Amino acid sequence: MAVRFDKIQHSSPTVPELVLDSLLNAIEAGKLQIGSELPPERDLAEALGISRNSLRECLSIMSFMGIVENRGNRKILVKNADYYRKARSLLELSYSPSTFDDFMEFRRTNEREIARLACRRATEEDLDRLRSSVERLENDATDYLADVEFHVNLAYASHNTIFAAMLDYVNCLILELRMRFFEREDYHGKTAQAHRRIYEAVRDRDEELAAYEMGRHLKIIENYED
Repeated sequence: MAVRFDKIQHSSPTVPELVLDSLLNAIEAGKLQIGSELPPERDLAEALGISRNSLRECLSIMSFMGIVENRGNRKILVKNADYYRKARSLLELSYSPSTFDDFMEFRRTNEREIARLACRRATEEDLDRLRSSVERLENDATDYLADVEFHVNLAYASHNTIFAAMLDYVNCLILELRMRFFEREDYHGKTAQAHRRIYEAVRDRDEELAAYEMGRHLKIIENYED
C-alpha cells in the first residue's frame, strides 16, 4: 500500500525543511517506521509534489545527516521523529542570517584547537589529503567545495571523532554562505593563501603557528560578512 505524504507548499522557505516536515508527519502518523524503506524516487517526488532533482538534493542532505542510510539502491529510514525535529532546527539555523556570529564563534573556539591537534596527530595520508585540498582551491577560483574539503580534512586529521563529525556537519550548514563568499572580490585568493599557510604549519608540526593562521583565516571570513 502506497504511503501518502503531505504535499509541499512552495511558498514556504526551503525544500529540505519541508521534506523533513512531511516525512516527520508520516513517522508520527505511523505511516513510516524506523528500518522501513522509502518509496522509489519517482513515487516519492510525485507524492511530495516536487521535482526528482529537488528530492535527490534533499535525500543527499538526509543521508549526510544520518537520517537515511543508502543500502544499494534502497534508502532506509534509520532515525526517529525526535531526531528529525533536531535536524530541522539545525536546518533553520543555517538559513538565518542572524546566526552568522554564532557560527563564527563556534569555528573560532573549535577550529584553532583542531589545527593544534592536527599538528600532533596528522598522518602522512592526512597531510596528502590536506595538500590536495589546498592545490584544488589554488587551481580553481570557483571550487568552493575545495574550501569545504580543506576544513573537513583538517578536522579528520585531528583524529577526534566528535570534532570531525561536527565540522563535517557545520560545513554542510554554511555551504550556501561559502558559495556567496566566492562571488566576493579577492575572497578566493585570500582563502587559498590562508589554507596554504595553515597546511604548511600543520605539515611542520607547529601548533601555535597553525592555530594563529586559522584564527587569521577566520578573521578574514568575518570581515567579508561586514
